[in-house]
Amino acid sequence: MKKCSGCGVILQTNTEKALGYVKSIEHDLCVDCFNLKNYSKVTNQEILKGDMPTIKEEALIIYVLSVNHLSLRLKYRLDRHFPNSKTILVLNHLDTLEKSVNINRMIHKIREEANILKMRFEEIIPVSALQNYNIDLLIDTISHYQNHQNVYLVGFQNSGKSLLFRRIAEKMKHRTNVLSGKKPGLTQGEFDMPFNDRKIIDTPGIFLDGGIAEFLPYEAYKELLIESRVKPTIYQLDEQQSVYLDGIGVFSYLEGGFKGISFYASSKMQLHRTKYDSSYVKFDSRKEHLFKNSVSTTFVKQVFRIKEAKRYEVAFADIAFVHLMGPAVVEVYTPKDFRVVLSEALY
Repeated sequence: MKKCSGCGVILQTNTEKALGYVKSIEHDLCVDCFNLKNYSKVTNQEILKGDMPTIKEEALIIYVLSVNHLSLRLKYRLDRHFPNSKTILVLNHLDTLEKSVNINRMIHKIREEANILKMRFEEIIPVSALQNYNIDLLIDTISHYQNHQNVYLVGFQNSGKSLLFRRIAEKMKHRTNVLSGKKPGLTQGEFDMPFNDRKIIDTPGIFLDGGIAEFLPYEAYKELLIESRVKPTIYQLDEQQSVYLDGIGVFSYLEGGFKGISFYASSKMQLHRTKYDSSYVKFDSRKEHLFKNSVSTTFVKQVFRIKEAKRYEVAFADIAFVHLMGPAVVEVYTPKDFRVVLSEALY
């Protein structure tokens, strides 16, 4: 069976709207990958709902984590999924963070949290696949720990695994046609290439429920994904004030005294401060007229009570991150099943 050289899906000529369609089996790219590569268009909005890959052999695991997914940094116990394998954690998309962010402090905090769970990372390497930053260091580190084993790149969708795979290929003078882009789950099958005396394998990304791609079409959400350095918008908020995040969600500050709260989001996202309205009637009735990007579905409220005097992050899926000091009480108003996570902030 022939596979698409861009995403790894099995090619087929029978069903035009199904994954892997090609007009002729002689083609190397499926229609979706061809349109993405040549026209930056996504014709199939379907997202592959992949799980953590099953790796039966003893191997070296490279866990690629985007800094846009820091709130999910310990979602999976990798030591249980791969009990006989060593793991290196790679923090990707470093180029999206402010230059003032203390990366060493971030790494130290992740190690502390992992140690509490008795999880071990052999190394934690910050990289930017987009900017080609620290790729040589990563290759040297992989070589050091490889020990004649295959190497697997594992991570969430949109973590930048495939672009990282391409950067490694470029450095090692190997050719690969694997595509990378803003659509989650673009990689449908495994890709591999020689690495020292064995192989390095790029695996399909792990699906995350509640991402923005479940609520907006590609042409809309691609502008909201954070792919360049973000300067936060800082609002000095009183209690009982809200901030609209486009027509996608609302962050409401209910208790905690007057304080500065930082909003990290794409420059394409419109933020709007207003008075708190517990019913959110104004937001519901005006969001489609006020904002270019608006979600038309049932919205629900969720309250977070922050008790400790620490810096926390409220992550609105993969498109916005709100940082504030506790103690505080905040409320979010988002589409039903939209992913919102509260965690201790790492920067």
